[in-house]
Amino acid sequence: AVDDDQFDREFNAVCQSIWGYTIDDISDDLFAAEDHHFLDTLDEAHARIFAAEQGYDLVGETGMLTDWWGFCWMILAEKRGLLTAENRAAARAAIEEKYLAAPNVIGVIIGR
Repeated sequence: AVDDDQFDREFNAVCQSIWGYTIDDISDDLFAAEDHHFLDTLDEAHARIFAAEQGYDLVGETGMLTDWWGFCWMILAEKRGLLTAENRAAARAAIEEKYLAAPNVIGVIIGR
């Protein structure tokens, strides 16, 4: 069985090492409708081409990377100039606000 939390932690660690940002640092709302359509219709073949055009390789020792779509999301965010400290702060504030709005939550601890 795949541990989704472990998978997410590893994916975020790789993103952090490549871009200095994670997928949680950018709001979906920052992408244009065309970008959402591009990502929603992306398949592995087109993902490889898109990534290669941006200087990235989505193929590892065992084939296509498992989270190729997530990496394309990050590559597109980089291409659009969305990987900024301001966007990170806004995305993190929105996440904190969402958690604080949940019942029985009295605080949110965030490692920075």
